Amino acid sequence: MNDTMNPTDAETEGDDDRKRSSQLSNDALLARLKKQFKADWNHSKDWRDQAKKDFDFVAGDQWDAKDRSALDDMGRPVITFNRTLAIVKAVAGIEINSRHETVFLPRGTSAGSVKANELLTGASQWMADETDAEDEQSEAFQDCITCGMGWTDSTLNYDENPDGSYLEDRIDPLEMVWDKGAKKKNLKDARRLFRIQKISRAEARDLAREHGWDGEDDSDLHAAWAMSSSDTQEAKPVEERRLREGNADGYDDEDIQLVHAQWIEREPYYRVAGPQGIVEANEAQFKQLLKMAREAGVPLTYTRAIRKVYKQALLGNVILGKVRPGLVKDRFTFQCITGESHRNKRTWFGLISMMRDPQMWANKWLSQTLHILNTTAKGGIIAETDAFEDTQEAQRTYAQPDAITFAAKDAIAKSKIMQKPGAGMPAGYINLLEFAISSIRDVTGINMELLGMRDANQPGVLEAQRKQAAMTILATLFDSLRRYRRNVGRVRLGIIQNYLADDRLIRLSQQDGDGAFKVVQLAKDQTVGEFEVIVDDSPTSPNQKQETWGVITQVLPVFRDMLTPESVMVILEYSPLPTKLVDAFKAMASQPDPEADERKKLADAAAKAKVARDVAAASKDQATADKTKLDGLLDLIMAGAAIPVPTAPPVAAAPGPMLPGEQFAITPPEGAGRELPQLPQLPVGPPAVGDTAAASAPDFGLTLNNQQ
Repeated sequence: MNDTMNPTDAETEGDDDRKRSSQLSNDALLARLKKQFKADWNHSKDWRDQAKKDFDFVAGDQWDAKDRSALDDMGRPVITFNRTLAIVKAVAGIEINSRHETVFLPRGTSAGSVKANELLTGASQWMADETDAEDEQSEAFQDCITCGMGWTDSTLNYDENPDGSYLEDRIDPLEMVWDKGAKKKNLKDARRLFRIQKISRAEARDLAREHGWDGEDDSDLHAAWAMSSSDTQEAKPVEERRLREGNADGYDDEDIQLVHAQWIEREPYYRVAGPQGIVEANEAQFKQLLKMAREAGVPLTYTRAIRKVYKQALLGNVILGKVRPGLVKDRFTFQCITGESHRNKRTWFGLISMMRDPQMWANKWLSQTLHILNTTAKGGIIAETDAFEDTQEAQRTYAQPDAITFAAKDAIAKSKIMQKPGAGMPAGYINLLEFAISSIRDVTGINMELLGMRDANQPGVLEAQRKQAAMTILATLFDSLRRYRRNVGRVRLGIIQNYLADDRLIRLSQQDGDGAFKVVQLAKDQTVGEFEVIVDDSPTSPNQKQETWGVITQVLPVFRDMLTPESVMVILEYSPLPTKLVDAFKAMASQPDPEADERKKLADAAAKAKVARDVAAASKDQATADKTKLDGLLDLIMAGAAIPVPTAPPVAAAPGPMLPGEQFAITPPEGAGRELPQLPQLPVGPPAVGDTAAASAPDFGLTLNNQQ
């Protein structure tokens, strides 16, 4: 740290290549973004061509145009048994049946246990419910299975709610262009992303207005320089399409092409030590602070650092509006799920890429097998020229089962007519066909057990192990999904903290005791701070519920005596019962019982009466025991026996006082001459063992030698 260094403006001086994108003029910025866009587009061009084929393939269009044309020319059938769609649906179904929930844990708390922020967790679930985010994410995951990439966009929509409502949409993968240098899973290291949108002119104008564009020329809206998802060359300008179509409004439906760009910049900032701690300042703020400090003659302690900032802009033929900060300060709103990585090409591929060859060869060999059957099947005859009386009549009636074909005399006896021999089906074709069909599953690692199609009598343990083995092979794919959902959770956190925490009312998924859902206020003071985003298995998924319920039913008998009605209601949340039925049980359990209080009072009174009876009986028994003990002691006294002196305090015996108001008179022996005084309270507990007959007794006012 120092207090003499002047901040330099090296980042803002010199040519445009040394400037940050946000420091450029609009024309220079557009030129830079166009250059980056075209470089990234060319990098992913081969992937786009393959992705289109993948989407065709999963839809059943599995023949090359040349092969299809050749079969049509030969009059052979084009057979397609689409087995890849079932496998794609199986993997997508696993995702649907094992969805996750996002949990937010506070970061930087004091030592001890950390409790999840229920408000943020509930707000994230509320946002997802409002925009059907789970369905959008499932569609994006299915795109990833198909072509290797799935995309969603998280943003705010002001069309219906002037305060802004959360919107999460699945994006067509072919609309996205990503940084050609990115090579990490889910494009974590991407420096820029572009999205190409084709929308109507009216929608484009409204969107540009939202970004601050105030122009009037609609030709500025169209990004003619950008390749679209269906083009291999630059799109045509609006004017050229107008002349070509002969209709000035012909492009109104879906012809305006916009490019939404998001990128990362690295900007300097300063951390200044002040009386209230360290504050952060950008260059302009720091210059002002430095000037004020020098004028006041106060030393300024600071350090210079670099940080990442996210920027975005809407691009047409010009930059529409202004360059704005990213919606979330620390990440893109475009989020990607990537499949398997192609290291050399720095692209990603899905399951269709692996199933393509087995499926295509299965189709070809099936078509070839059918052709062999058609051409070598037994049928027709071989006959000599004089085998029939009328050759033409024989040709016409021989194949008709209800017609008679007359042969020449002795033609049948002399074997002048014989069946054509059939070549039969080569065994190799059948084996190849079976191999191709089984390879469709083998290359993906998805076995018959995972598809639920194993028709064999095998132990359930073995079937479960084979399902687990298949899931292990797919683990990398689902790991990308979990990472993607964690990134989406961070985007939601930023949107909640910066935009939605405006005291609006939201519904949480938790229920009150009466079965009603909680409605809370999304206040800013309850959402500030740093949080860790945890993606956990959701208990709402059918498969997860089934597994959890299986474990619960095994351990439930052990805790049967410890259960309460409240705990039973919690357990029902994890049961595979329908949600409506579980809610009905909760409502029944939460309804007040008018007789419950009376029964409780009667039960409490009965319990108290029983305790009183037990105490009275115990007291009576103790009194009887004490009286018996006292009588024995008095007999010893009257007989002149030695009473041992207690040498230790009572240990376990219950206290044995005389009953209140009860007195005993001791008749002295003959010759004593007068009545003995009243006895004090006897000692408590059993007497200690003594070893002398002359030991001292408690002070009764008399001695043990029959003397007063």
